[in-house]
Amino acid sequence: MSEITEAKKAARARIRSARSTLDVAESARRAEALGRVLEEHVPARARVAAYLPMAHEPDVRPFLTRHLRRGGQVLLPRVADDPVPRVEWVSWAAQSETRRHPVLPLDEPVGHARTLSDVLAEGPLQMLLPALAVDTSGHRLGQGGGYYDRMFAEVEAADLREQVSAWAVVGPEEVLPAGSFPVEPHDLAVDAVVTPEGLRRLR
Repeated sequence: MSEITEAKKAARARIRSARSTLDVAESARRAEALGRVLEEHVPARARVAAYLPMAHEPDVRPFLTRHLRRGGQVLLPRVADDPVPRVEWVSWAAQSETRRHPVLPLDEPVGHARTLSDVLAEGPLQMLLPALAVDTSGHRLGQGGGYYDRMFAEVEAADLREQVSAWAVVGPEEVLPAGSFPVEPHDLAVDAVVTPEGLRRLR
């Protein structure tokens, strides 16, 4: 295992450990605060691609439910069962069915799925990305699966990057100085970071 891989693994372990100490009340408070920040900055009728949180991830569900009520659209990710796993996108409503992934610790939407390139062909998209941390240069530390890195590489190759605004969602203590974790050429850089305390544009 390379030094970079080891350093990323250690950074992920530290952040996951810290996240696990948040109690239920604080997690709920953060979710509501995060929802208010997102409502302030995301247009009411925007198309939003987001996520269903895994354990201890920042919870965007209060915002997604309210975004639907104000006329917006929401898409959620599903991991396609391909030789190289990739993320695909399913339109979501508050009562939509979800299922547990057979291997990964996440819930996924049920329904017709499309690639991100297909979604972007219909127009601009606001994307809320799960992350463990973001540095002030815009580099994102993910969970380590590489799903979003590969997806955005495909979007770049299709010359569709300008169609998507990518915001990482983290806790306020997870916005770190540049250089706090290793960055590799394939790592996704985001346009902004959102915390319960506000939005910070990075690019």
